[in-house]
Amino acid sequence: MKSFSHTKRVLLCTVAAGLVLSGCVSQSKFDELLKERDGLLSQKQGLEKDVAEHRSKLSSTSEELEAVKAKAAEQEEMYAKLKKELSSELDNKQLTLRQLKNGISVDLPEDILFPSGSADLREGGRVVLAKVSTQLKDIKYQIMVSGYTDNEPISGKLAQRFPTNWHLAAARATNVVHLLEQSKVPAKKMVAMSYGDNNPVATNKTPEGRKKNRRIEIHLRPEVKD
Repeated sequence: MKSFSHTKRVLLCTVAAGLVLSGCVSQSKFDELLKERDGLLSQKQGLEKDVAEHRSKLSSTSEELEAVKAKAAEQEEMYAKLKKELSSELDNKQLTLRQLKNGISVDLPEDILFPSGSADLREGGRVVLAKVSTQLKDIKYQIMVSGYTDNEPISGKLAQRFPTNWHLAAARATNVVHLLEQSKVPAKKMVAMSYGDNNPVATNKTPEGRKKNRRIEIHLRPEVKD
């Protein structure tokens, strides 16, 4: 009986020692699993942050694309309206319309607006500009009026008033702006510029080419907001 009891105690001690040993191994494994879990959670949080950032960028890109589409549609609508309202002037070659990458250009030849070598507007030119102005009063575009000449030097008495083609082109652009302003186009939307004989659209070696180069271009460009 005593022998059995001793044997029982030995077995119990052996089992207890095994449990202790087993407990130590499990704690180590548990700690390792915790560390692995924490690492996976950290990776998960990092991935969630990346996904959120990508979604934000995708949303911004989509908004930008929608804004570009809206501007393109607005420009197309304005071009169609100008073409309709100025159809008689277009048919009579008093002006031309061009769609630009970023805006619209209304181009008017010199002989419609000015006498040769002069910056004083013809009466017919005033009539055409007055009609153009009715389309420009309420548009949300910047209006850039640019004057161009051919490359023929200014000479004689005319040179006393306009020493260079720069001066002549500047005076013409400025007078167009003044007339548009008198027709209620907001002055703050307009800019007068002179290119002189730069940026020709045709050769200056022929009378026909020089005639094409003497012109006023009214560029309508979307306003840039700060």
